[in-house]
Amino acid sequence: VGGSRASVAADVTELHPAYRREQVLVVSDGAQPYLAFPALLDLGEDVLVSYKRGRSHGDDSGAALDMIRLNKVSGRMIGPRMIAQSDDMIMQMGEWVRFPNGDIASYIDVCQPGDPARIGLRSVRSIDGGRTFGPMERVGVVDGVEYGYSFEAVTHGRSTWMLAMTFANLTGGYSVSALRPSAGSVDVIRSDDNGRTWRFVRNLSREFGDIPINESTFIRLGDGFLVSTRGYDDRERLHLTDADFKVRRQVDLTATYPFIKSHVGRPRLFARDGLVYLLGRNWTKAASVPGTAPRDGGPSFPAAMKLCLFRFDPTSLAITAYAVIDNAEGANVTDGYYAAPYFREVDGRTYFNVITYKGLDRRPPQIVELEYHWDELR
Repeated sequence: VGGSRASVAADVTELHPAYRREQVLVVSDGAQPYLAFPALLDLGEDVLVSYKRGRSHGDDSGAALDMIRLNKVSGRMIGPRMIAQSDDMIMQMGEWVRFPNGDIASYIDVCQPGDPARIGLRSVRSIDGGRTFGPMERVGVVDGVEYGYSFEAVTHGRSTWMLAMTFANLTGGYSVSALRPSAGSVDVIRSDDNGRTWRFVRNLSREFGDIPINESTFIRLGDGFLVSTRGYDDRERLHLTDADFKVRRQVDLTATYPFIKSHVGRPRLFARDGLVYLLGRNWTKAASVPGTAPRDGGPSFPAAMKLCLFRFDPTSLAITAYAVIDNAEGANVTDGYYAAPYFREVDGRTYFNVITYKGLDRRPPQIVELEYHWDELR
C-alpha cells in the first residue's frame, strides 16, 4: 500500500448503514455485574457466546466464564449458564475452538489477583455440541512453553492452529517489550489430534520483525494465512504468510490510514464473498495527550472509542471501505468492543450480527447484540 495517508484515505469509501438494531442479551446486575469479552462460535442454526462475569475489568477473584446459546432464526436464547469458575481464580476470557472431530472447547485465560496475573491456559471441552462441558483442565507445557492467553483458532482438514501468548512468569516465557515487561511473544501452535496435544509452529512476534504484539486474529487465505496484530506500540498491522507462517507481506494500517489512530482492540478477521473484513474497536481521532494511546480499562478520552468494520482487497491488502458501526455519535463508551460477528438469512435478506460488550459512563458493561443489513456494509 503506497501513497500518503491523505491520498490513501481518498481511495477508501466510508459506509453509513441506515439500518441498525441493538438489544441487550445479558443485563448487568447482581454481585458480579461486570459482563465482558464475548467470544462466539457459529454452529449453523445456533451460535454459542461465552463471556466473563465478574466485578471489574480484572483482578476479581471468582470471576466466571458464562455462556448463552442463541438460535439464529427464532432468537431464542438458552442460558446464561456457567461453564468455568474457581473461587481463587479469574476466568478472564475464553476462546472457542471447534476441532475436526466435532468436539468444542473453550481455552480460558485464567488469572490470579496481583502481578504476575497469568497462571497458565486452561480448557473445558464439550463432546455434545456445546450442551454440556467437562471439568476445567490445564493445557500445560507445549514444546517447553506454557501459554497464558489464546486469541483464536482455525481448523482446516484434520489440523487446528491456535494463536497463543507467552508470559515472562510462565515456563518458557520471556519479555519482548519494555512497554509490557510481563508479556511475551504471540506464537502459533498446532494440534493434529483434536486438541489432545499441541506442538509449536512459529513465534510470530519474531517472524513479523520483533514487534511487541498481543491480541491477534487470523484466517486461511489462499495457500497460507492472513494475520492481523494489535501492537503494544499502538499500531495495527496485517501480515500475509505462507502455510508455515513465514511472512510474505506486511502492512502497517495505523501508519497508512488516517482513520486508524492507534491499535484495533481485539481484532477479528473474517472472509465473505471473496473479500476480507476486520472488525474491532477503533479510534478515528487521536487521543487527548500526544503520543498517548487509549488503554483497556483506562481513562475516558475525548476521542471516543468506536466499533468499526474495515473491508480489504485480499490481493493488495488495501482497505477499500470502512464503517463506524457503533458509537458514530461519540458517546462516552468507557469500556467495550471486543466484538464477534455472525451472519443469518431471513426471508432472502442477509443480516450481519455482532455480539459485543459495552458500558457507558463507567457503568458496568453488558453483553449486547448489534444487527445490520449486510448489503449496506459489504
